[in-house]
Amino acid sequence: MWLQPLGLTRDQETWTYRLSNGHQFPVSVTSLISAVSKTPEQLAAIMSSRHIWEPRGNTIHKALEVMAHQRFNPSPPPNLSPALHGDYGAWIEPLLAHELWDRISVIGAEVMAYSLRRNVAGTADLVIRFADGTYGIADLKTQSSERSTPYDTRPQLGAGVEMIGDHYKLLISRCLTLWSRPGSLVIQTHTADECLQAWLDVCEQYAARFRPW
Repeated sequence: MWLQPLGLTRDQETWTYRLSNGHQFPVSVTSLISAVSKTPEQLAAIMSSRHIWEPRGNTIHKALEVMAHQRFNPSPPPNLSPALHGDYGAWIEPLLAHELWDRISVIGAEVMAYSLRRNVAGTADLVIRFADGTYGIADLKTQSSERSTPYDTRPQLGAGVEMIGDHYKLLISRCLTLWSRPGSLVIQTHTADECLQAWLDVCEQYAARFRPW
């Protein structure tokens, strides 16, 4: 079983999502969460280091996506080739070698989904199937060192619980945050209910502040 696309495209430069019927979503999941949870100063600080975290994140995400297709997709995309590790082998090697991949199955990578009711769209890094037959959302986060501090990823995971669960009719039981750091992968587990509630709370705050009509 591999999830089929929902007719959604994403502009890689602007991170804007559009349906095949032409509808463009005014905000992405990431932008919605950032608008509520981060101050302008925090956003500016994040953007000031973009030249560091963006190439690292893109390279490591690509390595995970390629592995997922090669190992779990019965009909992988043509011309799929392993990403070059470059300067990020210390992150990629423990990520791909982790025992997690022997305990779960991946059924979708870079899965784009949307909610017309909330007028928002986003992408889940992985959709996975657990040994108990339930499903989950996994989100990969890359950090600069083993001492980096985790942050709350539940709202983003909760968006996947709602949108992917609804579109694909999956029973999602729990979600994973994959903290990729040089030399290690740390897995943080959350219940699907707590992630969904965190997402709903963020949506309520966003609607009150930015869509008060």
